[in-house]
Amino acid sequence: MLASYTEQIDQALTDCLAEFTTPAELYQPVQYLFEAGGKRVRPIICLLACEAGGGNPANAMSAAIAVELLHTFTLMHDDIMDRSPMRRGRPTVHVKYNENTAILSGDVMIGMAMRMLERSAELAPQPIRVIQAFTTGLIEVCEGQSMDMTFMERHDVTVDEYFTMIDKKTAKLLEMSAAIGVLIAGGSDAHLHHLTTFMREIGIAFQMQDDLLDLAGSPAFGKAPGGDLLEGKRTWMVLRMRDLCQMPSAQTGHRTLIESFFAKNGLVPDQVPAMTAALTEIGVLAEAEQKIRSITEEAFQHLYQLPASPAREALATLAHRLMSRTN
Repeated sequence: MLASYTEQIDQALTDCLAEFTTPAELYQPVQYLFEAGGKRVRPIICLLACEAGGGNPANAMSAAIAVELLHTFTLMHDDIMDRSPMRRGRPTVHVKYNENTAILSGDVMIGMAMRMLERSAELAPQPIRVIQAFTTGLIEVCEGQSMDMTFMERHDVTVDEYFTMIDKKTAKLLEMSAAIGVLIAGGSDAHLHHLTTFMREIGIAFQMQDDLLDLAGSPAFGKAPGGDLLEGKRTWMVLRMRDLCQMPSAQTGHRTLIESFFAKNGLVPDQVPAMTAALTEIGVLAEAEQKIRSITEEAFQHLYQLPASPAREALATLAHRLMSRTN
């Protein structure tokens, strides 16, 4: 089912991009970005949620493309803000073209997404709720990005604030994808609650897992080991280490290292191995792994409140794949 949906989504995405070609200076960067491929996780969630909610997934296909356009828009603009040179093994759009082109091409993707969303929304019992789910997702992902950027200027970020940020920046688009699918299907409130909660919790666990994987890096995709540490990102791990190092029993070396991280807004490459070792020694990595497992287990409790179906099992498989990735 996942392979079939991926193939259908890629074809629908190709058809969508063929509708938007002129002026070439605006749309070629969009085409370039999608040529790199992708896992299509969010549109798959949209289709599976529609099916699990008792609807026809074909009715949700245009909305699924809208979701993928929105997600890819966030990647393009994130790359600009982070000055990222690579995305999926290729130069980022602002590097290949220029920054102004990347900004404008990202902007038009929101218009393209709304055009596609309209086509599915008109098939829903309550079209306005589909639109509301999409716009809420767009607003909250921007709020999450803003929080992430603001955190870089603060030394007092709390763990609760971190979870609020990743809920908005990462988990919200997964939750939104499920909500749109269920709403197009006209699914029950119970389906809506359990599927959106499932995807939100998986999204939170996914981001924490991503923070862990960042320590190892992925050079083939332009990610240096400990990239978040180098950039000064306020991940759960560094916030937890900061709190633990405030205890009288904390080792001086650990305390000095985390104080340097916040004072200089990041580490230099030579400090990354020491920080990774410190995170291991004080138990932060093990605690993070346990927290990821706990959140994931709670998420699945919501999924299995739904009646058994191929769509439910496909969602479970997709979530397991997300949580077992290694890069």
